[in-house]
Amino acid sequence: MKTIGWSLLFILVFYFPVIHYINHLPLRWWDESLFGLRALHMYKTGDYLSNFQLYDGLMDHRNTKLPFTTWIQVLFIKILGVKVLALRLPVIMIFTATVAYTLRFAKMHLSNISIGVIFTLVMICSPGIVRDHILRTGDQDLPFLCYLFVMVMSYFQYLEHKNKRHLVVFTISITAALLTKNLLAGAFLPGLLLYTIYAKKLSDVLTDKNVWLAIISVICVFAGTIFYLNASYPGFVDRMWGYELMGRYTDAKDGHKGGFGYFVNDLAFTSFKIYFWMVPLSLLILFSKKLSAISSRLMVCLGIVYFSYLLIISFAETKLFWYGTPIIPIGAMMIGIAIHHIYSVYLSNMTIYLKYGLSFIFVAFVFVIPYKGIIENVFQDNIIHGEERIGLFMELISIDHPEIKSYTLADKDFGSAAMWYKEEYNIEKGYDIKYSNVNEFEIGETVMTCLYDVTPDIYNKYEVETIQSWNKCQLIKIIKEK
Repeated sequence: MKTIGWSLLFILVFYFPVIHYINHLPLRWWDESLFGLRALHMYKTGDYLSNFQLYDGLMDHRNTKLPFTTWIQVLFIKILGVKVLALRLPVIMIFTATVAYTLRFAKMHLSNISIGVIFTLVMICSPGIVRDHILRTGDQDLPFLCYLFVMVMSYFQYLEHKNKRHLVVFTISITAALLTKNLLAGAFLPGLLLYTIYAKKLSDVLTDKNVWLAIISVICVFAGTIFYLNASYPGFVDRMWGYELMGRYTDAKDGHKGGFGYFVNDLAFTSFKIYFWMVPLSLLILFSKKLSAISSRLMVCLGIVYFSYLLIISFAETKLFWYGTPIIPIGAMMIGIAIHHIYSVYLSNMTIYLKYGLSFIFVAFVFVIPYKGIIENVFQDNIIHGEERIGLFMELISIDHPEIKSYTLADKDFGSAAMWYKEEYNIEKGYDIKYSNVNEFEIGETVMTCLYDVTPDIYNKYEVETIQSWNKCQLIKIIKEK
């Protein structure tokens, strides 16, 4: 009963930041909607290695990322239909699988599942994880950091046990990372190499034929995908290299600039907050004689990967907060090991009042207060961009005016969110919605818009009849030209 009670409490705590309200907000403008359209394009065409460029009328934005996680989203579209949930649920399931993987690892290899529980609590109390563009939307960055974390943990287990099963998991996870965010997946490898040298196992690794088989397999899959796309769409490699790979490292793309300390500042004060400061402190347990040998080796491995990755990305010219988030799971695991060790070695031997008093204060400060802030953000999350109102307004129209199934979405912006909802309603509900960024309309045409730079143009050109208004959105009928 005690185990069941703690398990139910863990599930409840896990639920609110990860799952609750996940389908509440409309599709996010830009990245989430762009990846959503790419998944929809694959779903409609059956071409799973297409270089998605545009839908009719949408601004050209050629694909430069590879489609592993998008394939998973396509599978969910096939199961659930064309819905925003089909883009977000795979992200939640990948995160949940990573948590389950860590809980199992902690129980089997570190002899205490509580390390995995602390890891999970740090993850779901970190603002850089529980937010849009990461866990709360259908972007690619949360799956990417999960693949990288599993890659590090499986490689460590391979060095420990020389079990081919762990090498297979490592191979799959690094391939998934490469086919999601390209060569950024390699930014963890220098840290793993340094740890291999530190552990004096480099010669063992280099003489293992299974390692070379894994390396060749990863290179063949990655290079084969790249060469296929470049052969099918000439110029793909040049664009990918210049826009995504070294181009972003050597040049600030799309105005995303920042100094050398950008990621330290973001992690310390926004994305990782209190836990960022706990990571270097956690390394102090390495001086404890009671720390188990495997925990000591794992702490060294994680620490090297953590700080080497932070150093590598700090030299990049393009600065975006989600480039720093892959080290959050690494730091969370280090904190989990440290907290468990301190409690079991030092606090557990204190008097019951002192033990529980100190534990209560620590848990309240480190977990309860951050968790409260995370939950408040989940409940208060709001629309960032005007185009994101479109999905909500379309739903309102479908309820208040079920007879109106044909109208034009008027747009002047990137248009990816508007295009997604046009496709969703046409495919799932049998609507006949059109998309236009030209904004020239026929007399009698029904038009919907939510953008501040579109609505005035329409009112200046035409006399209209307002059918419905909501939150700066308008459903209107064109009466005549002025």
